[in-house]
Amino acid sequence: MKISGIVELSTIDYPKHASAVVFLSGCNMKCGYCQNYEYITTNVSEMTAEEVFNSMDLMFAEALVISGGEPTLQPEAVLELAKIAKGKGFPVKLDTNGTNPDLVEKLISNNLLNYIAIDVKAGFNNYEKVTGYKKEIKENILKIIDLCKNNKIFVECRTTFIPELMDESDIEEIAKTVKNCNLYAIQQFDREHSYDKELCNVKRISEDDLIALGKIAKKYIENVKIKTLSSEIPIN
Repeated sequence: MKISGIVELSTIDYPKHASAVVFLSGCNMKCGYCQNYEYITTNVSEMTAEEVFNSMDLMFAEALVISGGEPTLQPEAVLELAKIAKGKGFPVKLDTNGTNPDLVEKLISNNLLNYIAIDVKAGFNNYEKVTGYKKEIKENILKIIDLCKNNKIFVECRTTFIPELMDESDIEEIAKTVKNCNLYAIQQFDREHSYDKELCNVKRISEDDLIALGKIAKKYIENVKIKTLSSEIPIN
């Protein structure tokens, strides 16, 4: 498998768990605001799942997060990592853009998934502009949500809000679509670390404006929060 990064201990990637994080390389989208772009093609190492786990000090980790890039582009790698993690008694979280429901179904059928975070990039009429992705995405995301909800897998959907690329109508459309998720998070854009350097000059949305967007989403989803660069705020 192609590995672009390993974090032995994170307290922010899996809620309520100290986790190890494995970043698989490659992505099928090209989002200008991507903060993980270095995990797409650079610093790639070929490793087996066993080598990945043997390279980590897991003394304090109690869960595994499989991230990227887009990890589902390497389905066998995801399955192998999840199997080893489960063998150690670790719950498994998958970060994904929602383009591979077949792999999610396979993970669930093998009892290899506990939590999924789906990055919903924009309103669905705006997807190609924001991501460069031209294939069907809405139905795949809905299929993943249904699969997970029917099998009691926690579903987080999240959107990074870019003022130059989207507006409140995007948030409303997304919230209507993913209303059955367990949690919807609207994230503040980290312009300093974006892939497209032109976005470094984009005005960052304020906390108050994020809260206003959260209240729009709250009309459709029970559990909504905003994530600024320094804090998380639940929307009541």
